[in-house]
Amino acid sequence: MLVKRIFNNNVLLAENSEQELVIVGRGVGFKQKIGNTVDSSKIEKTYYPQDENWTRMFNEMADTISSDYVEIASHIISTAEKSLGLSFDGYLLIGLADHIQFAVERLQKNLPIKNELLWETKHFYPDEYRIGALAVAFINEQMGVQLPEDEVGFIALKFVEKRAGPNFNEKATNMTQLIESALTLIRHDLLPDIDSSNLNYQRLIVHLRFFVDRLLDESHVQKGENSFDNVMS
Repeated sequence: MLVKRIFNNNVLLAENSEQELVIVGRGVGFKQKIGNTVDSSKIEKTYYPQDENWTRMFNEMADTISSDYVEIASHIISTAEKSLGLSFDGYLLIGLADHIQFAVERLQKNLPIKNELLWETKHFYPDEYRIGALAVAFINEQMGVQLPEDEVGFIALKFVEKRAGPNFNEKATNMTQLIESALTLIRHDLLPDIDSSNLNYQRLIVHLRFFVDRLLDESHVQKGENSFDNVMS
């Protein structure tokens, strides 16, 4: 495996059997030169191209995004994979690095973006929200900034999107609207004094989330099993 491009001391573009790959690891690029053999003992994470489009997008990103953000994104992805017990594709590295740089630059320009789905993300996707909180804390530490809580939700949704698949955006929007409508009815008509921090409330959200997920599942829609009666049976 040979060094093809050096981004910084911790991020390399390498070539292995005529295939390009991105390598992240502490000191993996330190004192390296183009054409040298990569020190495999320093490799922490490897990203193989998903397709030609991924390679093109990464090369474009490398020209516009600081490699520091690539390194930060890789660390967050590794943390998420260990915590969630999942593997994420290389497109998340590109999207997350781009998002982090965008968020930091907007903060520095005093142009924060309000996250209108922060409450829903926090309550409907607690595992991903926890990853988002860890990510923001790490970004703040590495970049010397103080990103707002809104960014916790934005980053959390990056992982929700990758877990849910390519049809996430439409499905997640419908899911959020249905769950929020159900909670509104419950709060107004049944339990006006319900405490959102109560364990039973958290359990209610989990049940609603799985119920709505099943309701919206394409397999049920295709079979004509998308009515409330069929789902409840």
